[in-house]
Amino acid sequence: MPHHDHRIEVYHAATGRYLGPADLADQATDEQISAVRRARSARARRLKKDLEASQRERYAVVTQAEPPRRLGALTGAQADAELAQGADADLS
Repeated sequence: MPHHDHRIEVYHAATGRYLGPADLADQATDEQISAVRRARSARARRLKKDLEASQRERYAVVTQAEPPRRLGALTGAQADAELAQGADADLS
């Protein structure tokens, strides 16, 4: 069954003869599965928060028509810290 990944049906490659079901040999425990799901959820929340922050742009207030000026001054240390944090994240 395509949605039952804990058991597969095995067939002989050359003859196509059915050999029977096979269960996963090293199946994770329920606690491990829960931990993985919590870690994935936390990572997804962090990525969503980072995405929202990256899309938020602030511009200076103007009283006359002029080109927009972005706000958001950073110190050199802040810029280095953010760039280092981004380099550590492996999203593959």
